[in-house]
Amino acid sequence: MLMIRRVVIFLFSLILIVSGCSNPETHKSKENQKLGVFMGMKPSYTPQLLAPDLLASSMDEYNSAFSPDGTEFFFTSYLQPNLGIISYTRMNEDGTWIAPQVASFSGVFSEYDPLFSPDGKRIYFSSERPGPVDSTAKTRIWFSEKKGGAWAEPVLAIEDSSGVYHSSVTSDGHIYLNIWDTGDMYKVTQSDSGYVIFRLDSVLNTNNSEADPFISPDEDYMIFRGYNDSFGRGDLYISYNIDGKWSEAQNLGEPINSTSHEMCPVVSPDGKFFLWASGRRLNDLNTKPGTKLSEIRMRSNSYDNRRMNLFYISADFIKEMQPK
Repeated sequence: MLMIRRVVIFLFSLILIVSGCSNPETHKSKENQKLGVFMGMKPSYTPQLLAPDLLASSMDEYNSAFSPDGTEFFFTSYLQPNLGIISYTRMNEDGTWIAPQVASFSGVFSEYDPLFSPDGKRIYFSSERPGPVDSTAKTRIWFSEKKGGAWAEPVLAIEDSSGVYHSSVTSDGHIYLNIWDTGDMYKVTQSDSGYVIFRLDSVLNTNNSEADPFISPDEDYMIFRGYNDSFGRGDLYISYNIDGKWSEAQNLGEPINSTSHEMCPVVSPDGKFFLWASGRRLNDLNTKPGTKLSEIRMRSNSYDNRRMNLFYISADFIKEMQPK
């Protein structure tokens, strides 16, 4: 089974290098795109696809993990059923970005949710790789450290944990994550005797499968995925840490949320941009009587097919929504 998975992942990596899309009808990735730092994101109050010529494809892309200097980028590429790959691209000295490829530490086990530590020295991710003691395929949080310009062999971040996804790390090293087995979000702190895991306040965990927490480096706000009174399958919400207590979560509203599924929120390291994944369709699908199936198939094989794409918008709303 492992050999079959490795073959599948190898074939996927070849597809990933040559795929992508320049518009909804074609999906040939343009290698060495000259975008500049942070892939040339510009202030915008309407959702923008993140470097679609470089990143978008007919597969699911989610998670946006920029290095603090904006010259490296990791994301999740998802092959159904239940196979995730950590993908990677970086900027050259002339401002161009290389075609995405499977990350140096990924490609053998199913893996998701890459996220940088605030100092950029570690990349955290969820992986089904066997642990040092328990060899069963449980999803745990791992990290890789950058050493000598390269990413080192991954290390298990939290022992005795499973079903753990989407870690987010504060400047003090606290880890926020969600556990699918319980449907709740948690904070993990480190003590002399090991890790201590706290379930977050019930104002955040409403027994409705809250997940994907992004915690600000200073722990003054958190954005996460929830389902209470959502516009669609799942929406993004924000809560503020006021004098040590979390405020009631606010739906981020349109245009960030839509009738489709929103997930994987993150704020760029410079604090200027908010990034997330959405399954929204950018153009209506024409299925009127007489429409050629070739046109519908072409759309289904493009990035505009209701699979997850990476979007960004200005992060100004974070201060605007803060309770006075």
